Amino acid sequence: MKRFIISVMFLILAVSLTNARPRPASVTISFGSFYSSLQPYGEWIEIDADVFAWRPHSVSWDWRPYSLGRWAWTRHGWYWDSYEPFGWATYHYGRWYNDDYYGWIWIPDYEWGPSWVEWRYDDDYIGWAPLPPYASFRIHFGIHFSIRWHSHYNYWNFVPYRRFCDYRVGHYIIDSRRSRRIFERTKYRTNYYMDRDRLVNGGVDRSFIERKAGYRIAERDIHVTDNYRTMDRSKRSRNEGIYSYRPSDRDNSRSVERYDIKRGEKRTSLERDKIITPRESNREINRNRDKEIFENNRKENRNEPRKEINRDRDQSNNERREMRNNNREVRPNESRREPDMNRSREEKSERKRETRVERERPQEHKSSPRSTEKRENRSDNRSRSERRR
Repeated sequence: MKRFIISVMFLILAVSLTNARPRPASVTISFGSFYSSLQPYGEWIEIDADVFAWRPHSVSWDWRPYSLGRWAWTRHGWYWDSYEPFGWATYHYGRWYNDDYYGWIWIPDYEWGPSWVEWRYDDDYIGWAPLPPYASFRIHFGIHFSIRWHSHYNYWNFVPYRRFCDYRVGHYIIDSRRSRRIFERTKYRTNYYMDRDRLVNGGVDRSFIERKAGYRIAERDIHVTDNYRTMDRSKRSRNEGIYSYRPSDRDNSRSVERYDIKRGEKRTSLERDKIITPRESNREINRNRDKEIFENNRKENRNEPRKEINRDRDQSNNERREMRNNNREVRPNESRREPDMNRSREEKSERKRETRVERERPQEHKSSPRSTEKRENRSDNRSRSERRR
């Protein structure tokens, strides 16, 4: 019985250690900081329900993450010092995924790391590829995948050892036609661990790379700053020091007035249920969306009475005009008939007047031709009788 209890306790302890995650750093970061900082350099897409991703703009068709920058050995192991303006976020937080439709997209995460990559190496080449959203770091276990994951050979950046720590390592990355053969003969490795309160990306052993490259690799210091310009200036000079930008608490506490996140056009090839990255940001987005809708409704309600009055005035004026036009258009014959009726009435009245005048005039006796003849005969007879006398 005691053995059974002890074995159960050891099993519970092992499971708890396996599922344990590192303690959060003193400086936390918010989704609003990611959104406002990355918005000028790309677009935010809701690729699935409550799954938000960022896609970069102005990159070439063969662009891959972790290709524009340099590798440096630090207290945190292999640190990726990116030259891209969005690199402080996308290469030290979150995960990358090459979607079948959207291409390379970045899924936010809130755990800082010197870099989030997996490694391959042989005697001639060393390569790295971004970890997917299915990968998470666990104390006493390292990198854990939620699915059986195998990165495609096109995701990998391979370089000769002597160029691994070069200032412009991206110029020496092997093209995809040759990377397949290198991919097939290299060994796989991930080597993440906690050193007290530091997350370390051990990757391929530093001494092994030094032997293959033929030179010693110096350790560089990381200077944490909350001033983005300081970090940006350090990228332009071949400085031995590295400036790592992390937003201050004041920047993280700023609320975003409006999230411009477009809906996905097609379904993503990413398995939503297997994503390990947290989704606390969704609540913040929905909260700000609700706030935005409420503010817009309140502004509309304030301006609504004035708008209604103006609408009523305009509507009444328009209705009057339409009624006038309709009266003119609907009864065109009536407007033409009215003058004709008036004319006929005037003509009738004139005729009546004429008849009255004719009646009032004295009637003239008109003689017929026979009566005239009789009168002439009578006058002739009278003249003859007078002669006789």
